[in-house]
Amino acid sequence: MLNLLLTLEYDGFDYKGWIKQKNALTIQGELEKAFFNVCQINLWTLGASKTDAGVHACDQKVLVKIPFQPKDLAFFIKTVSYSLPLNINIKNYTVVDENFNVRDTKEKEYIYTINDQDYDLLNHRYELQTKQQYDEKRLHTIAQIFVGEHDFAFFSGVKRDETIKTIRTINAIDVVRDKNKKIKIHFKGKGFIRYQIRMIVQNILECYHGRITIATLQEQLANPPVGKTTIFSAKPYGLCLAKIIY
Repeated sequence: MLNLLLTLEYDGFDYKGWIKQKNALTIQGELEKAFFNVCQINLWTLGASKTDAGVHACDQKVLVKIPFQPKDLAFFIKTVSYSLPLNINIKNYTVVDENFNVRDTKEKEYIYTINDQDYDLLNHRYELQTKQQYDEKRLHTIAQIFVGEHDFAFFSGVKRDETIKTIRTINAIDVVRDKNKKIKIHFKGKGFIRYQIRMIVQNILECYHGRITIATLQEQLANPPVGKTTIFSAKPYGLCLAKIIY
């Protein structure tokens, strides 16, 4: 059995997320289809991060178990990559041992992009474009409310009957402008839960506009309302899985 760790990049705009679903276009589904087209075997894959519908990735990690040894591994992977849709690409790969846990990451970094400058047609799939001008320093200050260990139940899509832990630690949130003067909100942490980052982003913006107070956000973190979740969630296409560290 050959265990491969793939580094995948993809434009998630047209997909229903990473996880394979019946009758839905997904990244995992397309990857497994590409492997089948090349080797005529249904291969098992596991992603390090379950990116949501519409979310992109520059550094998704995927574990693939191959029950044979290709004569030319590099050519085999390149063939699989060329079999993928144009908006999915295998950047590189490495051989790992059979005990490697793709989900056991040290840190993940996500970046949410906001364009409050001139309309950028060619990048409209990858950023939240708005006419509202923002002070990135104020956004950064508000964002610090969410740094550290909190119960993010109110800021997630986790349902009451799910056993997913909602107590998570965000190591850092940094709000900066890049060389194109676009706002980049960097989130770093070991792991994030469904919709968490997008909900945090939109709540930061709502607080900036004065539609919700810092005190309210702090209370929602300290004492999450049972069975409720925030109504605010930023558009998925502004979010990208930027880096995974093991």
